[in-house]
Amino acid sequence: MKRSFAITIFALLTSLSSMGQSNWGLRSNIGVEKNISKGFDVSLDARYHQTENFQSTDRWSIGLSLDKRLYRNEAKTFSVKAGLGYKYLNVYNKWSTKYKDDDEGIEDGLDPQYYINNEYDFNLNNSYIDSRHRVTASIQAAMEVGRFKISLRESYQFTHTDSAQYSKDKYRYKNNAWTVNTVTDGKSASDKQVLRSKIGIDYNIPHWKYDPFVSYEVFNSIDNSFKAQKSRITAGIEFSFNKKHNFEVAYMWQNQHDDDEPAGSFICLGYKFEF
Repeated sequence: MKRSFAITIFALLTSLSSMGQSNWGLRSNIGVEKNISKGFDVSLDARYHQTENFQSTDRWSIGLSLDKRLYRNEAKTFSVKAGLGYKYLNVYNKWSTKYKDDDEGIEDGLDPQYYINNEYDFNLNNSYIDSRHRVTASIQAAMEVGRFKISLRESYQFTHTDSAQYSKDKYRYKNNAWTVNTVTDGKSASDKQVLRSKIGIDYNIPHWKYDPFVSYEVFNSIDNSFKAQKSRITAGIEFSFNKKHNFEVAYMWQNQHDDDEPAGSFICLGYKFEF
């Protein structure tokens, strides 16, 4: 049984990694959880994300959340809980290039020298950091069927991004010569609302502390008629020691890049202390 599950997880991770092999990154988190009263928990966690094949910092964040169990049946095989959380995010935005009078822009990540040699007018927006404030409200139902645990979570996510300034280098080619004019540009404050729908399946292997899990999550834009923005698949294992030290190792693949985070493959490492 253990071997078959290990093979299944390995096959799944291999197939997923082939889909997201263009960009690899890290998602790490460390947290602490305290049981306040029966069915009521408070958690504090810090996260750090990398992208671009582990070469660049994507963000770091710190968050506080409250979870309250609303219902659990007598057999303890079905439960419903609600959650409320706040997170502060410090997000790193890489430099980008854009042709003059081109609203759609051009592909990021290319050497600006390329455009100079080909005598194109363009703007270089330098990298900058913005601060974001995120509030979430969720409700989750979980049901145990034998050794399987199936969960469904719906989350409302509101994110406010503070305004930010960055320097812009304007490259212009005229009369067989280049001129570069550096100005200050900025990004206005903005708000974003998302509905996140997640389904997960865990399996408790008998006499083994390592439990495999897999989940699928879809992000729908409330501001854009609930249009699906992106989705992610996560598969891995979780294990604990002394019922206090909880670890998670997983692989995550996200299919779409947006203004919130990059797409690609990510190694997920997590630790939480419960008391």
